[in-house]
Amino acid sequence: MAATAIAELVGLVVVLIVSTTMHLRGTPELVAVLHTVGLLQGIVLGFAQWLVLRRYIKHVGKWIAMTAIAVAIAWLVGIKAIALLSFFLVLDHTGTVEMKTLALARGVFLMGAWVGSVLGLAQWLVLREHIRRAGWWVFANAIAWACGLLVAFAGTTFMTFDRFDLATALAGAATGLAAGAVVGGITGIALLWLLRPRLKRQA
Repeated sequence: MAATAIAELVGLVVVLIVSTTMHLRGTPELVAVLHTVGLLQGIVLGFAQWLVLRRYIKHVGKWIAMTAIAVAIAWLVGIKAIALLSFFLVLDHTGTVEMKTLALARGVFLMGAWVGSVLGLAQWLVLREHIRRAGWWVFANAIAWACGLLVAFAGTTFMTFDRFDLATALAGAATGLAAGAVVGGITGIALLWLLRPRLKRQA
């Protein structure tokens, strides 16, 4: 839980810095930037989780690479989907602000489920070699990231993306820790359940 929370804190700060830089400079290389941000987030998350996982499972070095690739793919597709949803909501003049916010929150929840499914599937390819019932890891990640990104979405209401100041940094840090704690808590419980037979044998 702590490893994922810290990783998400670092990852969200990276996103804030990149988003602010793109807003100020108007960089045209959006796809390349999104790929880079996704890879950086994936590397940080994969490394943090690997530090914990290696204590219980040997030979999981592929965890970092699989996590980085999965996050990059999921991040790019998910961000494009949210951007498309936001575009249509802006064009829609019939709904209230509350209805549009709720629709966007639902989109973020579904994006989280997508991110978690892709990430969980990639990590499952590593876990299945060591753990029985590893398929549950995909489901756990889908639920965890759906809830985690919903927390992150709520946290963005306290941020300003046209400048990077202390208030934005603090809001980003709090949001990253909260979202990471949610993701880490749910996946941590799932991991303990999956590792239970192995832990009993080691005991």
